[in-house]
Amino acid sequence: MKVLVTVGAQLPFKRLVEAINDINKSLNLDVFAQVGEDSNAYDGIQVVDFLSSNEYKAKLDWCDIVIAHAGMGTIIQCLELNKKLIVVPRLAKFGEHRNDHQLDTIARFEPLTSSISLMRVCRDVEDLQQTLEEIEKLSERNDFFTTEKEKDTENLGVYIKKMIDDEV
Repeated sequence: MKVLVTVGAQLPFKRLVEAINDINKSLNLDVFAQVGEDSNAYDGIQVVDFLSSNEYKAKLDWCDIVIAHAGMGTIIQCLELNKKLIVVPRLAKFGEHRNDHQLDTIARFEPLTSSISLMRVCRDVEDLQQTLEEIEKLSERNDFFTTEKEKDTENLGVYIKKMIDDEV
């Protein structure tokens, strides 16, 4: 299984990358991680600081699963590609971001997911291996969202626009 880990361009996310590195010691996945300004050495996963837009698109095409911070750009791209996605929110209490806006993001998306949806929220890296093993088994033909709330596209669209406007 090929896994792309992406932490975005603003800040490193060592808690997530360290968790993937540890998980991969037992699972032996093909992991490529974009780690930002992270000077840690990781064994068993291939890391780069940043990817160009074209490199990132190529890695999205290459991978079977994306594991990422709860950034809107990654969520939208995976939704468009119907790509398996696990989002892990950055937390201010660990110094991973200036505030906990990623908790707001996952609070909006988590109710749209289920055990058969291609998007999953993982609130705690301790649960990441189990979430990864569950999503790995899913068909790529499954829906990204899989509850009745997915039909609430008008409100979801307003929310996504607000998140994008707030980031700019």
